[in-house]
Amino acid sequence: MTKQQSQAIDQFFAVVERLKDLKVIRSDKYLGDIAEFVCKDQFALKLAVSGRQPGFDGYIDEKRVQVKFAGGSSTTIDCGDPDQYEVLLLLLGPRSVLRSEPALKGFIAYRIPGDVVKKKPPHKDGKRRYTKSQLPSEYLVHVRSL
Repeated sequence: MTKQQSQAIDQFFAVVERLKDLKVIRSDKYLGDIAEFVCKDQFALKLAVSGRQPGFDGYIDEKRVQVKFAGGSSTTIDCGDPDQYEVLLLLLGPRSVLRSEPALKGFIAYRIPGDVVKKKPPHKDGKRRYTKSQLPSEYLVHVRSL
């Protein structure tokens, strides 16, 4: 390991601690926590008290909401169990290959009703996933700059 690599790792964990102090992240699931924080800020998501709440992450207008994040090279995004929520918020990071709007800066999001997700046939493993071409464009929502 080079000195620069070692320093970068140290800086990463220092930033993690700072983000925990600022209540941006609540666990060691950094990307999921950041996605939930962005949705809290952008969509008035009220996070569930427990970060381990099974099936959904919080509420918007008393509807249970599941937040999922894709930020890199994964070509699918897991939808969770739509029987457990009414709204699925898919947050795509700036480098997500699932983005159909690469010119937009920052995050983009899809706010998909759970009933729409339920219509998506599950894969062989029982999970529902969206690929880039399957993301329903009518549910693309604006995410203002952070």
